Amino acid sequence: SQSIRRRTLVSNPQVMDAVVLSSNRVFLLARRIGEANAFFFGADGEQLATFELYVERETGGLEDLLNRIIQGSRIKVEMLNQTVILTGSVRNPADSTRASNIAKQFVTVEYDTKTAQAAEGAAIKNFSKDLADEAVINLLQVEGEEQVMLRVTVAEIQRSVMKQMGINLGATINAGNFSTTLLTENALPLTAAAGLGTLPIPGINLKSDDKQACGVAGAMCIYNQGPGEDSFGNSGLNGGFSNGNQSVSHAIRALERDGLIRTLAEPNLTAISGETAKFLAGGEYPVPVVDNTGQLSVTYKEFGVGVAFTPIVMSEGRISLKIETEVSELTNNGAVTLSAISIPALKKRAAKSTIELPSGGSLAMAGLLSNDVRQNIDGFPGLKDLPVLGTLFRSRDFIKQETELVVIVTPYLVQPTARKNLAKPIDGLANASDRKANLLGHLNAIYGRSSEAPVGDLKGDYGFIVE
Repeated sequence: SQSIRRRTLVSNPQVMDAVVLSSNRVFLLARRIGEANAFFFGADGEQLATFELYVERETGGLEDLLNRIIQGSRIKVEMLNQTVILTGSVRNPADSTRASNIAKQFVTVEYDTKTAQAAEGAAIKNFSKDLADEAVINLLQVEGEEQVMLRVTVAEIQRSVMKQMGINLGATINAGNFSTTLLTENALPLTAAAGLGTLPIPGINLKSDDKQACGVAGAMCIYNQGPGEDSFGNSGLNGGFSNGNQSVSHAIRALERDGLIRTLAEPNLTAISGETAKFLAGGEYPVPVVDNTGQLSVTYKEFGVGVAFTPIVMSEGRISLKIETEVSELTNNGAVTLSAISIPALKKRAAKSTIELPSGGSLAMAGLLSNDVRQNIDGFPGLKDLPVLGTLFRSRDFIKQETELVVIVTPYLVQPTARKNLAKPIDGLANASDRKANLLGHLNAIYGRSSEAPVGDLKGDYGFIVE
């Protein structure tokens, strides 16, 4: 055979370098990932051999490492230029993410940064995390993607106690062209107390027009409040006495009210592991918005019971949840009016967090305990402090509000089931007949299957016993 002379050509010296040791021995050394051609010529210049060379990273070690660390996985690693491609299957999305993170450590992406030193022939090697992320393509399949059903319970109890006791006095003395009026009235009725919202707890307003029209001199009368005035219902007594030039009026205010508000919302939602699901049971209300040009437009804001979550099934049945839940309702407390347009406010209870717990396990994600007490005593200076008689010149308002709120979340790993195993709220529902609706007041007929008791067999002696 012809011996190889010292004539060797490499098309890409940055990828491959040829080192000739003797007349018939040449070493080809890889310098970086890429492609190159090597040409060998004889003494007379004839071409002896040509090789197409591909320089790639050794992926066998990475593949063995991934399958050893991630139990139950079947991962294959391939290289395309400087990109790592992961194929095969893993048990859950967490294992897929773990495999990508390990592969990113295997990839080293270099690029040259041109600086003043680079002009002198020195290249600075830098490593970019962003480029390393792009150098890994994850094509792993998750075996039997698991579905997660999330049950959220938002329970709230609001208790309120309101008491009001006092006497409002009014006296008018007329002497010729002069008139003097004395009024003692609570300046802060319950309707004006902060934090009560729109609770119908009115105060009392006495107008001078009502007093003048009370009746003849010396008569005792009960004042009737006109339209638009506060009404105290049966918890207040208004009265007065008039003898022509002098009149005295009084309003006895007495009220005690206990309130209880119970809120319970239990939205359920199912999503595949790694995907985001959102649920809303409520509606939207319009909100006027003025743009930069002064034009009025309308946008819509959501309210109601909503939940959004992203589950990730971890190993050993543990579930990581990124969850947002909200219970909101329209209220007049905090509402605004713009250009004769009333915009309601939202009363909102919301929570957002990332938690981890097993399937079927429950966790109190958020909670609130609030206790608010307000008192107000109003009266005539000096007179309200008199023993016994001071009661006629002062009034007292007492308000106490307690709120308890808890948000409980419970995830479940679920599988599809047969349609017959699922029940709907309207199964078996039937409207009541005219006779039952009119005579018995039923809205719907009694439905549901009555189970028949199984017939038992007689065992042992039976009959009469004669001694």
